[in-house]
Amino acid sequence: MEIPPAPYLPTSDPEVVDSTPLSRSGWYKDGQHGGLVAGLLARAMEAVPTLTPMEVARLTVDIFRVVPTVPLRVTTSVLREGKRIQLVRAYLSAGDTQVAQATAMRLRVADRPPPEAALPDQALLPAPVAEASPVDMERVGVGVGGRPYFHRHGVEMRQVEGEYDRAGPGAVWMRILTPLVAGERLTPLLRAVISSDHGNGVSSVLPTSWVFMNADLNVHLLRMPGGEWVGLRSVSWFADLGRGVAHSQLFDAVGGIGRSVQTLFADYRTCLPGTMAPPDFSQD
Repeated sequence: MEIPPAPYLPTSDPEVVDSTPLSRSGWYKDGQHGGLVAGLLARAMEAVPTLTPMEVARLTVDIFRVVPTVPLRVTTSVLREGKRIQLVRAYLSAGDTQVAQATAMRLRVADRPPPEAALPDQALLPAPVAEASPVDMERVGVGVGGRPYFHRHGVEMRQVEGEYDRAGPGAVWMRILTPLVAGERLTPLLRAVISSDHGNGVSSVLPTSWVFMNADLNVHLLRMPGGEWVGLRSVSWFADLGRGVAHSQLFDAVGGIGRSVQTLFADYRTCLPGTMAPPDFSQD
């Protein structure tokens, strides 16, 4: 099996990337991983100029339908300009079809050290990466064998709390192994955003007879992660209405960096585990 160098390849058009098989999610025969969709939108908004030094403090991504592995276009606009707060919007399209959108709130960066009592509680920091257990990535998530998937071949995980293949809350350290777009540096924002989309998998509580896919991703960041590893401590809740919520605390090796929340679409699986899993959102 050949693994592409990145989920996306650049094109002559700076707004367009070409999808590779590494962008796939195992939920569909031809559908992309939601973390990569969020990453593409974040990448575009991070490149929008600012009047003063700024960083993304909050990112909200809405995924409207399955994103196919085809060339994708991302367009951006500034909804509110300012020197302290900027609001940016991005749209992701496959051909003439809009498949996702996002907004990012960027705040000015300034040297304002808070009192120690206002810092994240260091007692919440998971055990270090060196003390965590490697995860067998070929057993993570769904997907038929012999095909590249981002959740298996684009990331590495170390289990800190719980077990990835057993139901219940858990904590992992995660490292992304490839660029998002071939030839580009993976920025700290992209590491945080792409990793945070794995929270519903880390905290899986439903049996394999269910599907539970996130229709959105909301990330709030105190600061950008330092280093390659991002930690998630995640828990999922479900109601009897066909939906759930996955909550994740986000860390780097030094301490807490923020939180993420995903709204989950829940339904009964209509095919065998390990194969492609409807329902089909392509017409939604």
